[in-house]
Amino acid sequence: MSSEGQLQLREAELTKLVSRFATKDGTNLTRISSLEFIRSVKPLKPIHTMHEPALCIVLQGRKLVSVNGEEFFYRKGDYLVVAVDLPVIGEILEASETEPYLCLRLNFNLLQIAEVSKEYKQHGTNKGISERGIFVDQTDEVIVEALIRLVKLLHTPEDTEVLAPLIIKEILYRIMQGKHGDRVKNLAAKGSKLSEVAAALYYLKKYFSREIKIDELAKQVNLSPSALYHHFKQVTTMTPIQYQRALRLQEARRLIIGEDIKAADAAFKVGYESPSYFNREYRKMFGKPPGIDRKENLKIYNT
Repeated sequence: MSSEGQLQLREAELTKLVSRFATKDGTNLTRISSLEFIRSVKPLKPIHTMHEPALCIVLQGRKLVSVNGEEFFYRKGDYLVVAVDLPVIGEILEASETEPYLCLRLNFNLLQIAEVSKEYKQHGTNKGISERGIFVDQTDEVIVEALIRLVKLLHTPEDTEVLAPLIIKEILYRIMQGKHGDRVKNLAAKGSKLSEVAAALYYLKKYFSREIKIDELAKQVNLSPSALYHHFKQVTTMTPIQYQRALRLQEARRLIIGEDIKAADAAFKVGYESPSYFNREYRKMFGKPPGIDRKENLKIYNT
């Protein structure tokens, strides 16, 4: 059998395994805390979210993820890697009752990348170059095979604690071997521009409600303001100010819809002093004022 035929068989096996655990629409959590399955029997309208670092493999259907207007399409046979925290808009484009959208998501963090880089001597190249912190690549048989073994552990919980971390390391190693692997390797490479931008993202995420000047942020990550501005935009598609604004508005939206907090109070909590300015910014990002947005989207936060 050809290598392409072998891959298709493995993908079919993985899809069947995931289908057994993805029993409801939405996000299906598993015994492996970093492993999730997403299912939908119908296309879904665009949803704003803060996407944390993860590997996402579509097994059925098709999805669009956009970052500040830049679009990334992926479908069966593709995987998406989000290497740093990014505000994204996700939209499920193809799904049906007979063939639901099905996605496997494996979350990871910088510590795991650092461990794999050190253990397997995966050192990034082109450390002075910054590239997008998100990319799409094609799946191959070795990645799918490792994912099958990971999902099968859900049938033997007694083995999970020992074997799951080893298989996850293997999967991250395989991603690092791909054509975009340097983007992941450089997250943990001391002195790389991507690692410095990642540090700036962490600082903004931690202190997003404060007023942060570009000089202060640049000093935190040992870059000049101009260098930080350039590399930050290369990695995230946006400026530090735009990124901080997205963090604030995403959190405000979570508070308004998810915790039933008044818009003015949410605005104050995330760092806005003017409710009217907050409402304008909110409408610009989400397409409608907070009150209407809450009424229309309560189901998203309650499912």
